[in-house]
Amino acid sequence: MNAIAHPMRPAPDATAPYFTAVEIDGLPDLLHASYELRYQVYCLERHFLPADRYPEGFETDVFDQHAVHLGVLDPHGVLVATARLVRRTEDGLPMYGHCSLLVHHPVIADPRAPIVEVSRLAVSRAFNRRRGDEHYALEGATSERADRRREGGEIVMTLYRALYQASKRHGFTHWLAATERSLQRLVIRYHFPFVQVGPETDYFGMVAPYLMDLSAFDVEILRQDVPALRDFLVGLEPHLIPVMPDAR
Repeated sequence: MNAIAHPMRPAPDATAPYFTAVEIDGLPDLLHASYELRYQVYCLERHFLPADRYPEGFETDVFDQHAVHLGVLDPHGVLVATARLVRRTEDGLPMYGHCSLLVHHPVIADPRAPIVEVSRLAVSRAFNRRRGDEHYALEGATSERADRRREGGEIVMTLYRALYQASKRHGFTHWLAATERSLQRLVIRYHFPFVQVGPETDYFGMVAPYLMDLSAFDVEILRQDVPALRDFLVGLEPHLIPVMPDAR
């Protein structure tokens, strides 16, 4: 994948975070780079989608027109990770055609609820993953890393922070995600309050559908029990920063 520089980003600052995240809708070069990375991960590495369906080397689908796209950039403006938040339409969400859901759950049953599906999470293979994490690593940044450039965990936490902040800015209240057991074990460790809302099925591998109420996640962030979540409010506009329920 070619290096794509953010058009408004200054030269790397040694005091700034190593990885940064941006919404890439409206930035055609970065959006195309995200489709290339999705092709690399979903077609060539994990074989979830047939590569010959995408002869131009980038993967996209009809749901992208209803999605908010996020990208993580290294200090040189190279996109190293991506994900999207798909808005629910009259036809539902991407996983509705693949996963059995608890249709009587009040959020899923309410067509007006601002629920989004978190999908197409992809991280460049140029970054190592910790042994045992398979395709995911959620370890947060540390002050004693031997090589920050290859800390895959910092990339994924930066991406999740971007997904959270974009959800706040767009008014989304719940995430729906089709999650592998390996990733679910990791997010539980970091107090992401996902609740399983359907049985396991084969949807880009064996996954189960999980729902997360972002207000419950707000509480986990505000408790500051998990160091890796402490930066999730950094850079968020003051009027979007949550407060503890008993402080309202």
